[in-house]
Amino acid sequence: MFVPIMRAWSAAMSSELASLPRPTDAPQAHSAGIDSDRVLVFGGGVAVGWGVLSHDLALPGSLARTLSFLTERGTDVDVVADPRTTITTARDDLEELKLSRYDAIVVTIGSQDARMLTSVRVWRRELAGVLRYLERESSRSTQIFVLGIHSIRLIPLFDSVLGVLADRHARVLNRVTARMCSQMPRTTFVPFTAPPVLSPGRIQTAIDYNYWAQILAPRMAPRLDAERLVSEDHAGDAAPQGGEWPEQDRQRAVDGIGVLGEGAQTRVDRIVELARHTFGTRSAAFSICDNDRQWHVSSVGLDLKEVPRVSSFSTITILESGPMIVSDARTDERFLDNPLVHGESHIRFYAGFPVESASGERIGALCVFDPEPRPADEVDSGILRALALMVQRELGNAPSAV
Repeated sequence: MFVPIMRAWSAAMSSELASLPRPTDAPQAHSAGIDSDRVLVFGGGVAVGWGVLSHDLALPGSLARTLSFLTERGTDVDVVADPRTTITTARDDLEELKLSRYDAIVVTIGSQDARMLTSVRVWRRELAGVLRYLERESSRSTQIFVLGIHSIRLIPLFDSVLGVLADRHARVLNRVTARMCSQMPRTTFVPFTAPPVLSPGRIQTAIDYNYWAQILAPRMAPRLDAERLVSEDHAGDAAPQGGEWPEQDRQRAVDGIGVLGEGAQTRVDRIVELARHTFGTRSAAFSICDNDRQWHVSSVGLDLKEVPRVSSFSTITILESGPMIVSDARTDERFLDNPLVHGESHIRFYAGFPVESASGERIGALCVFDPEPRPADEVDSGILRALALMVQRELGNAPSAV
């Protein structure tokens, strides 16, 4: 008898959620460092970021910083969050994502289901499908973490008698979830804990998200560290589904890139110039690898507008997720016959970091290069990554060419 009442109440309250603050920036967060772990935060509830206007202040940013502190690596967090997500819609939403590219997936589902009193039978059936899908479609090294349903009454709109009933149902669903996760080899259930101090009349704050990151990150870091040690045993696991090679996905992402607006182009030009100045090189560029050519979106100290990919340094840079540093190209077997080394460009030193599309394909690189060789240990890869991420952010704001 309570189900129709709860569903009507949840629908009415959900319409009022639209007036609450939530992040409006790009659905990503990054923390300093290299050899980055890639994390997806997916679902509703605390993933939405109620109460703050930036994902950097919400769970993604807090989690990125806390994980990097524990792992001493960089962290890149993507967030796909929708307050309307339920256990019955989650599977369809996940099918749009390339799960194999993530080292860890954090799932926050159930706040809507708790408010609507979704039956345990439906919850168990649908959750089993979601968990199986996550383990099947992700890499065999991907770690999955399911965060328990948060207290419904944390949001003042739901702090009522009906909210108490929803909280009770959330605890029931959490117990079911914990048992099911314990039976999945790469899935960990992380119980939700409310912050010890809540601001009266306030929804979540940056302090609250930092508290939840402090709960999640210590559970995640050891598993991510362990997978790093055995990653070579899983080479090739992250290949796309359906037999499509990564280069096809990558070229499709390149084809979808729009033209940067005047303001974004100016900012990219400044980032490239900043890279050149920071590393003290004669030249710097942001280049995109497109079919059989590499073309320079922005460059300084360089006359060439494009080069064949067969002689492109960036083509090799984008093969890996981290930096490529070449101390002296004359002694590197990959570039012994390269015309950019022996021709007018006279490249000796090169340092590049891949730049990704919004969907995660490595489409090009931010790079600095010089006619004089230099030791690789003089290059701060963390700074190079930070500059590449700045370019990536501008690229993400470009209109689609489709």
